[in-house]
Amino acid sequence: MRIESAVLILSSLALAAPAAAAELSSGKELVEACTIYAAKDENAIHDPDPCRRFLVGFFTAFKTSEDAHRDAMVKGLPAAATSSCVRLPDFLSYRDMAQRIVKYGNAHGAELAAPPRDLAQHTLETDFPCPPRQH
Repeated sequence: MRIESAVLILSSLALAAPAAAAELSSGKELVEACTIYAAKDENAIHDPDPCRRFLVGFFTAFKTSEDAHRDAMVKGLPAAATSSCVRLPDFLSYRDMAQRIVKYGNAHGAELAAPPRDLAQHTLETDFPCPPRQH
């Protein structure tokens, strides 16, 4: 029963992701939305917000992709990585990620015309790269 509930919750989050992505059509719009979100008072941080909705959808899709990649590796299947290796910290708040997106977007103006997902992915790759492999 617990597994079914978890699958149902994740499925509903995944369905919400395209709606959030439709709200923000560029990296510039994401930076603008996340600037507002990051500046909110702590009491208002959980209010409905385009940046937060985008981040929920983004991280839901990110986790699904990482799980599929890991499952393919365990089964010995070729798993093509679609992005650079990322090692997330144990805890990353939506507010912290919003601040990181704003900082990255402001430093990489050429990426503001790209899709918001690309800007968020590049922020992760820049801020949380995997450590180099030890040989």
